[in-house]
Amino acid sequence: MEQESVNPAIGSILDEQKLKNIVYPTKLFRTRLNEEFMRANRTRKPFLYIKMYSHQYDFFGWGSPNKTVENTWRISILTMFSHLRFIDVLGYLSDGSGLGIILLNSDLSVLESIRKEILHKLNDAGLIQTLRINPKKPIFEAYIYTGLQEKENLELEEKIKDFNSANGRFFSLCRLNLDHIWEHPHTIRYRHMVKRFVDVTCTSIAIVLCSPLLLFCAAAVKLSDPKGPIIFKQTRVGKNGKLFTMYKFRSMYVDAEERKKELLAQNETGGKTFKMKNDPRIYPFGHVLRKFSLDELPQFFNILKGDMSIVGPRPPIPSEVAEYEPWHRMRLSVTPGLTCIWQVSGRSNISFEGQMRLDNDYIKRNGKLSDDVSLILKTFKVVFKGEGAY
Repeated sequence: MEQESVNPAIGSILDEQKLKNIVYPTKLFRTRLNEEFMRANRTRKPFLYIKMYSHQYDFFGWGSPNKTVENTWRISILTMFSHLRFIDVLGYLSDGSGLGIILLNSDLSVLESIRKEILHKLNDAGLIQTLRINPKKPIFEAYIYTGLQEKENLELEEKIKDFNSANGRFFSLCRLNLDHIWEHPHTIRYRHMVKRFVDVTCTSIAIVLCSPLLLFCAAAVKLSDPKGPIIFKQTRVGKNGKLFTMYKFRSMYVDAEERKKELLAQNETGGKTFKMKNDPRIYPFGHVLRKFSLDELPQFFNILKGDMSIVGPRPPIPSEVAEYEPWHRMRLSVTPGLTCIWQVSGRSNISFEGQMRLDNDYIKRNGKLSDDVSLILKTFKVVFKGEGAY
């Protein structure tokens, strides 16, 4: 087993407790976390992932070390350890920053029970006032994953807000997302900075070069259907479920959303998205816009704002996300984009499930800039052919 660099504060507690649980090294612990994430998708049994940081009472954490703060931290950690069962998983976080615990088959009620027990013990020890000190990070960063279909998680968002509002800087809680588990290159800072620089630079140049085309499309939309706006604005779901407004040249008549209900039975994707080849809601020039993806050009401005990237999974609408199975949501772990793998592999001719798998395949890649460039070049080829778009 690989040797881990252990903060003395954590090491002393582990020695004192003689825990029966194996303390996994960082890489194996991350592997176990990924396994439990996938298992929850199948079993629909929730789990809690809790990070316990070991630098809460050093100079860069809660300020100058003192016994009161140190005892508060130790009581909190020891109480957490007392809830460990033999099925739970314990391991080191990266860079020796602390420990992580995976509490299996546990939900928010378990976390609330632990929180109350910690507060009672701190109160009995006369240390409850110490929690008013603002640490650099909370003592515990907690994450919950249910493995449920997205629409079944709607109540969870409100419960998380309520939990955080009541706990200040002591506990923090959020939903577990894929980028909390995978050390994916998109989360590595320098690669993210390079990708963002390329997005802004290339998009700025594209706006200048395509300005005549943008003006032509805007005029054509207005002439084709004068009653409606030139730009269609729609709420989309971005990275980790963040909502944003996406821009497109309007390719449908103004009453398209009202007429959609009448056409749902003719959906040709076999999934949560709605597509049909001969959609009567699209006006004649709208078919041209869609065939050559000209309706997507205003999304250059979404890229400049940072809501989107040039390459990434297409951003879905909230109603689609509400129907997602857990594994579908993995595609939301990166910034959405103009184009991705399935856009160059058949576009709308690919089924919904196929689209989800190709998007997840992109997420699992190593994030090399050369791969993104390759997808952009393939996109130009597909767009000029106008195949698979409707």
